[in-house]
Amino acid sequence: MIITALGTLGVFETIKEVVKYFVNRKNNKRIEDAKADIEETNANNVEFGLLKEMIQFLQEQIYEKEKRFCEQTDRLRKVQDEKDELINENSELIKEKGRLELELQKYRCVRPKCEKREPQNGY
Repeated sequence: MIITALGTLGVFETIKEVVKYFVNRKNNKRIEDAKADIEETNANNVEFGLLKEMIQFLQEQIYEKEKRFCEQTDRLRKVQDEKDELINENSELIKEKGRLELELQKYRCVRPKCEKREPQNGY
């Protein structure tokens, strides 16, 4: 009798679990879907964090490159300004040289061994 009573309780438990499964199968499916969604969201958050770190790293590299570009541009402008100043100075010297040559033409004698020749070179 005891074995029959225990067997009956086991059968009732089994039937109870089967009924519970069929009654709650939609809820169980929603719970499983929610768990899967949570896991997917967590995986997406990890990927998002990695992408965010990568973007920050790339932005820092771009900022450094822009900074170097600005420094090189400033350096180039300074060199070009110095070059322009030198060209202006040289052009003034060339003009002065041309003026002096014109003045020498006024005083230069074309005859060889002329006493008035400047500069005296024995010609």
